[in-house]
Amino acid sequence: MKRIFVKYFGFSEAERHALDTLFRLSETGETAYSPWMPASPEAPAVLLVDGDSWEAALELANPVHDGIRLVWVGEGAPPEAWRVFAAPVRWSVVIEALDAEFSLPTAAALSLDLDLAHEQDMDVLLDDEDDTAPMALEGAPATTRRVLVVDAGRDARLYLRAKLATAGLYEVDEAASGADALALLARHTYHLVTVDLGLTDMDSWQLVKVVDGTRPAIAHLFITGAEPAWRRGLQARFSGAQVYLPKPLDPEKLQALLQTL
Repeated sequence: MKRIFVKYFGFSEAERHALDTLFRLSETGETAYSPWMPASPEAPAVLLVDGDSWEAALELANPVHDGIRLVWVGEGAPPEAWRVFAAPVRWSVVIEALDAEFSLPTAAALSLDLDLAHEQDMDVLLDDEDDTAPMALEGAPATTRRVLVVDAGRDARLYLRAKLATAGLYEVDEAASGADALALLARHTYHLVTVDLGLTDMDSWQLVKVVDGTRPAIAHLFITGAEPAWRRGLQARFSGAQVYLPKPLDPEKLQALLQTL
């Protein structure tokens, strides 16, 4: 296995978590990415910098970084930058650029089982009442595989992002509130939207209604919630969702479901 070490500065905790997830996914490929540490056996091949971070100017002035491919996120990129990406960063695009440079396999070949242990079983309700049958791909075109995850809980959003990545769905937007979700829905076309019933700024069912009425139609709508499936599953189905997923999410069933998308 060829390993590429990446040294990075700045970025929010959520952005670093998402980047670390993609690094972990690369471990099954012929070329793997790892965050560079002082104890790493090799020098970093890539310097990843958050342009809004105060660390950026200090680190770029350090001659130890001369000759390292510089990936800059944000405005004000220096002329020596190898690649520049707009903020907020879409890590899948950054990884694709690194893939092209280091001749990595396609993102679809990268897989890692990030399952977390959950004891509670989960009932999956599909349109045809068969939880083993794949859902028809209707609505959004096949080339549109962007996902919107709406959940007030940060950990829940990050967990779903990781599970989506294992299914090859890297274009993921997150919304912690109904208002944020509505703004994103107005700007982008989504292949899948997941809405949690625990939103605090608006009635989650109102948001579900908006998603169901979006045109062009969104191919897949999942609803998550703390109540058992027998209580909310039928309501979710009549609201236009294909699936109601009670929390805590069952990792194996969720992964099998995402593979049908």
